[in-house]
Amino acid sequence: MTEKQMISDDVKKRAVKSIGSFLSTKPVIFMIIIFLTGYVFLSAIMVSIDPGHVGVVFSKFGRTPEVEGRFIVEKGEKGYWREVLLPGRHFFWMGESLWKYDITEEPMISIDSQHIGLVEALDGTVMPPGEILATEDVTDEKGVFHMGGKGPRREVLKPGLHPVNPKYLKVSKYPAVVIPEGKIGVVIRKTGDQPPDNMVLVPRDSGYRGIQQEIIPPGTNYFNPLALKVEQVPATVIEKGQVGIVTKKVGKVPPPGTILVSRDDEFQGIQQEVMQPGMYYINPYDREVKVVPAVIIPDGFVGVQIAKTGKSKTAGQLLAKPGERGILEETLPPGMYYLNPYEYEIIAFDTREQRYEMTKDSGAGDTEGDDAIHFLSDDGFMIQFDLTLLYQVKAEDAPMIVATVGRDITTVRDKKIRPPARSFARIIGSKNKGEEFIHGTTREKFQTDLHNAVKEECEESKIIINQTLVRHFEVPVELRTPITQRVIAFKLEDQYKQEQNTQKANAELSRQKQLVVFESEKVKAETIKIQAVIAAEQQRDEAEILMAKKKFEAEGDAAKKKIDAEAVLYAARKEAEGIEARLMAEAKGQKAMVEAWSGSGAQYIVAAKLAEVMQGAQLLPLETLFGGGGGNGEGNGPIRYHNTMDLLNFFNINKLTEKNENRE
Repeated sequence: MTEKQMISDDVKKRAVKSIGSFLSTKPVIFMIIIFLTGYVFLSAIMVSIDPGHVGVVFSKFGRTPEVEGRFIVEKGEKGYWREVLLPGRHFFWMGESLWKYDITEEPMISIDSQHIGLVEALDGTVMPPGEILATEDVTDEKGVFHMGGKGPRREVLKPGLHPVNPKYLKVSKYPAVVIPEGKIGVVIRKTGDQPPDNMVLVPRDSGYRGIQQEIIPPGTNYFNPLALKVEQVPATVIEKGQVGIVTKKVGKVPPPGTILVSRDDEFQGIQQEVMQPGMYYINPYDREVKVVPAVIIPDGFVGVQIAKTGKSKTAGQLLAKPGERGILEETLPPGMYYLNPYEYEIIAFDTREQRYEMTKDSGAGDTEGDDAIHFLSDDGFMIQFDLTLLYQVKAEDAPMIVATVGRDITTVRDKKIRPPARSFARIIGSKNKGEEFIHGTTREKFQTDLHNAVKEECEESKIIINQTLVRHFEVPVELRTPITQRVIAFKLEDQYKQEQNTQKANAELSRQKQLVVFESEKVKAETIKIQAVIAAEQQRDEAEILMAKKKFEAEGDAAKKKIDAEAVLYAARKEAEGIEARLMAEAKGQKAMVEAWSGSGAQYIVAAKLAEVMQGAQLLPLETLFGGGGGNGEGNGPIRYHNTMDLLNFFNINKLTEKNENRE
């Protein structure tokens, strides 16, 4: 070891010893020195950006920008950096020392939900003539950055916090495009190439300027007001009971003869598909919607379809089949239908029963004024009557009626009901004499014949005649008066005969009632007689029992004989008494019967017999037959009526009288 090395080692040892001694005696001062040294060092290499802010960097040293006059530079050039420092700590040392840059802190750009930020570049390439929007910054596939144009940019800042370099980009706030419910936005592009001549609406991604084909639905939209204009129009609303007919405005001209085009084809024209109730977002520059009422077929009607498109029917074919033009065989039941009126015409045809009145009363029928039917009878009298017809058309026959007769039930009535009804009425009526229409039988036959004739005539036209009613016949007075009087005479004669029959019936009823009373009295008399006989027989039986008992108790032959004799004598006596009692009972019964015949009941029976004898004779007052006052009934004077027996003798009804006299 050399002397120089030894001296150097000694110096090092002394220095270390001195530092150690200093540190041991001055720790606080040492810590402060370290902190200050570190702070100075960090301040020289580090910059901190607060939250919500950016750091704008200006390079004080570097090469001159390649583009003359540009102040936004790339790294290594003198000027403002395009990039900004985001919030946080950033270190500059070694080759990029902090002292080479001026860094200023700027607040970020804040955009609320109802606005957009329109960006304008303060540096960049010069825009071509005629352009209003500058190109955006891009980085190519090799990673090389290319600055965009100077001026307003196409891209906008949407709501949020954006780290924008205010030295490079200027941001202006504009209201966002808000489309409310019930409306749509039609976009008009202000920039881009001129579209081809045949392009009316431009696609969203085409780059052409003009009216955009796609629309904007309700909501908030963040568009560049310099690039796009938004026109708000009402949405297409189709209410219940309506249908939307769409006309395509854009597309190729359809082939000749085309009536309807498809929704998805390339042709313009009336669209075959319709829009049912609801809300639709349709570009009015692309399609026009005409709202018309839906087809409603009420109850009691059917819908007859007339197809306006399709192939032609076969020659001689009256009704069309599906896919053919013309009146279709198939009908629509009652309901609501969303049909295209350019594809189908629907006729609501009434299939209910109809009533057609032809009457003389003004305003009461289906035709104003006197509409009664007049005709001359076979004998030259003018006859008039009212006519009512009930008719209808079946649902399945409605298409045939529309094809051959008319489109409504009124036409059917006027063409197929009225003419034959009036014609047949005159023809059939003229075959009868005038007086025959006064009698009900002829009228009924006339109505039946007329109904059958009209029914048969209308069946060929698929019309059903349910009923034919004729009424209010009017015949001339000179014919009606004598016939009416004769009919009245016949009616009076019938009434007189009916009254006689009624009197006979009442007399028979009275007789039957008195027979009931008589039989009741007779039963009572026979009952009294039977009761008397029973009582007598009971007395006799009791006597026989008593005598037998006494006979059994007697002792000895003499006593027994005596008892037997007495018993025989007693029995004979009692038998005689029983016979007498029975005879008395019969006499009482006969007497009761005689009293019944001589009472009021017999008089009613006589009156009934009298009615039988006088049947068919002219009725006279009772005083004319029997007279009045006293008298004995002799000579030519009136017969005197004293009692029932006299009347019975007068009519040779005397059996009961003789029997009564014999019994007395």
